[in-house]
Amino acid sequence: MPLKRVPGTLAALLVLAWAGHAAAESLAQVKIRYCHGYGCKMRSPVIFSSGDLLALKRILDGGKASPAAERAAISRADQWYERKAGAATGTSKDGAKDTYELFTPLSEIDCVDETVNTTTLLELLDRHGWLRHHKAGRPANRGFLIDGRYPHNTATIIEKASGRRWVVDSWVRANAEPPDIKPLDVWKREGGRRG
Repeated sequence: MPLKRVPGTLAALLVLAWAGHAAAESLAQVKIRYCHGYGCKMRSPVIFSSGDLLALKRILDGGKASPAAERAAISRADQWYERKAGAATGTSKDGAKDTYELFTPLSEIDCVDETVNTTTLLELLDRHGWLRHHKAGRPANRGFLIDGRYPHNTATIIEKASGRRWVVDSWVRANAEPPDIKPLDVWKREGGRRG
């Protein structure tokens, strides 16, 4: 049936449905390499289907009201990402860390792995234009042993309006738990012997 013969409301609904389908079709599958095994010794493929990408977009859409709301959405996106990657790579049981161990099993994820993985996610969100109030930043570090603190790395985001850098640090939490999201300057002062 030609579109012009369909009543106006139904035609509008069909156009909206087609536009939604076209948007879903435009999100092509993405394959990333997920670091694990301590120090990125292992890099396993994780595939995001177009449905996965739409799920991530919906999560970020929930944070469009303000920078604080977007940071909360980034936290939820990171948790979603760790659940998906954990299932794909066998790292679902990665535990919380707050100290360094000399003999860490290869099944664990250290702060280098976490930093690379979270930065990969943030860059993916940024590249798709789903971050409204922030952009993906360069990784940050703290601690040099000689200052009495263990070296530690984290992913960062930059708030667009203020230029303030925030950390997104999932190393201190178990797999798929909320990461620490706090101002970089606060995070830099922390650490002691806890990472």
